[in-house]
Amino acid sequence: MKFDVAIIGLGTMGTFACLELARRGQTVIAFDRFAPPHDRGSHSGATRVFRTAYAEHPDYVPLALRAGVLWDRFGAEQGTALLHRTGMLSLGPPDSTLIAGARSSAAAHGLTIENLSRPQVQSRFPVFSVPDGWEGVLEPGAGWIDVDATLRSGVESAARAGADLRIDTPVEDWSWTGNEFAVRTSAGTFRAAKLIVTAGAWAGRILSDLALPLKVLRKVLIWVQPQGDESLPVFATARNFFYGFPNIRGNGVKLAMHWSDGPPVANPDHPQPDVTPDEMQPVLAAAAELLPSLKIERVLRSKTCFYTMTPDEHFILDRHPQFPNLIFAAGFSGHGFKFAPVIGEALADLAVSGTTALPIGFLGLNRFLPPA
Repeated sequence: MKFDVAIIGLGTMGTFACLELARRGQTVIAFDRFAPPHDRGSHSGATRVFRTAYAEHPDYVPLALRAGVLWDRFGAEQGTALLHRTGMLSLGPPDSTLIAGARSSAAAHGLTIENLSRPQVQSRFPVFSVPDGWEGVLEPGAGWIDVDATLRSGVESAARAGADLRIDTPVEDWSWTGNEFAVRTSAGTFRAAKLIVTAGAWAGRILSDLALPLKVLRKVLIWVQPQGDESLPVFATARNFFYGFPNIRGNGVKLAMHWSDGPPVANPDHPQPDVTPDEMQPVLAAAAELLPSLKIERVLRSKTCFYTMTPDEHFILDRHPQFPNLIFAAGFSGHGFKFAPVIGEALADLAVSGTTALPIGFLGLNRFLPPA
């Protein structure tokens, strides 16, 4: 059987692309070497932040706003909220990338935020010990996304919509035959008119001909048991982008650092070793300094996830320069999960009609190519 579209990688982006295409009446087959949700991708870790006052670049704001609409819609379809708009507090010096960038994006796009002085932050959120010279940005429409429920719901919805999902099926290679793609897997070879690659840490290997500037890093997540019952919002700081989540459903306070160099992952096929005390120490030290009243009693659990990063930490979403019917998306680690439904929409647009009205031009591969 020949499919309209084949998808390599059923992580966050691949799942939403698969669902969107199936709902549009396309015949879709999708492959993943594991069974999502799993701990080999950047989506590992139970929760992810949602925000629209985007410090990284104001061009992300329209995509984030569209993603918010789609998150709310998808949650309503599932009969349960997946995006929880509990608000988010960002902390740092006023000239830091995090604070200045969030304020700039909010001003450029008319977003609702609340600027807080250091005394105001400490009055409203006494769990924080805010350093001198720091300020706060509170975004009431931000919050957190339930990762595992999202991926389970996405995979189940895509299957119900008619997608052929091949779980635990590694892709060995792909080729263009002149009029279609042949995708060779452990379960046989499948053919499709269009090919989408959303393979996370494996994207560089699958698209080796492009020599994508991707690096795969190991990142550590920990959950701690607080002694008290302090009210903690979703938060992020300008110092190493130390961030955290409240004690959701009694599972502990989740803490991590985004702007810190984890060790490179030599082979994402291999299981990751357990988190070491040395890896936890910077996170726990940051928590002791910023959140002394949390009074961490013990570490409940820890785990790792893969970050697949581009040099400028912006995503790549584009067509293969040699094969225009091959569309790929990569480098989402660190801040990509919140965009999943809109990225799925963009990938489906490109596969079905060859173009999209979504503003993705700034994510093109050409920024990494040498001048002609």
